[in-house]
Amino acid sequence: MTERIGLFADLHSNLEAFEACLVRAEELGVTRMVFLGDIVGYNADPAAVIDRIADLVANKKAVAVLGNHDEAVFKDSRDQMNDSANAAIEWTKTQLNDGHVQFLKDLPLIIHEEKICFVHASAYKPSEWNYVTESMSAWRCAQEAGKSYTFVGHAHEQALFYQSAVGKLIRFSPHPGDEIPVLPHRQWVGVVGSLGQPRDGNPEACFAVFEPDSQLLTFHRTPYDHFAAAEKVRRAGLPEDLATRLITGK
Repeated sequence: MTERIGLFADLHSNLEAFEACLVRAEELGVTRMVFLGDIVGYNADPAAVIDRIADLVANKKAVAVLGNHDEAVFKDSRDQMNDSANAAIEWTKTQLNDGHVQFLKDLPLIIHEEKICFVHASAYKPSEWNYVTESMSAWRCAQEAGKSYTFVGHAHEQALFYQSAVGKLIRFSPHPGDEIPVLPHRQWVGVVGSLGQPRDGNPEACFAVFEPDSQLLTFHRTPYDHFAAAEKVRRAGLPEDLATRLITGK
């Protein structure tokens, strides 16, 4: 069976988006899943999303890494987030039981496989939650990872950085659905985009699929009922701008 790795980042307690992406991943033949952090935060279904991921991890169908919003559940990070993010974290804490919190505490910061690195923010000082958004931050990430492929979240827009002939990491904006050849003689850093809170003006959920054997990477966008997710945010009493962001995608 051809291995197809589903890459999901920044789910942010968005159950509607998560379920839609799981259905699409199954249609695409995904054989295992990697959750690149920020399972919780911002939206209204933290317990349900953790339960789903914990079950996948327990059944060896997935691995997951820690994100900064996940860490904020059990570590004071108020000075690192804006007011809406902090309000969502404080509400999230009231929705989780001890098992949920322990699951987040047990998540590793980074996972190294033979040719692949998985991390939420950057392989360069992962606990400092640096963003990979341009050539230098991508280069630092790739150099520290030391792998052909590094996959990250944190930045909520999809992007792919590839190594040029002189070693510089160059940014490429992928088109959803296009298969991108990613040959291992270069270093690649894929920013898979946010499943649960896209910010590029398109409310459709982001994820990506990597096929190691055929050396192909495909970025995807999946429509879901973002109006229902936004209404849940409002009913939970979370800040209105978080609901608006789901509707507008920015």
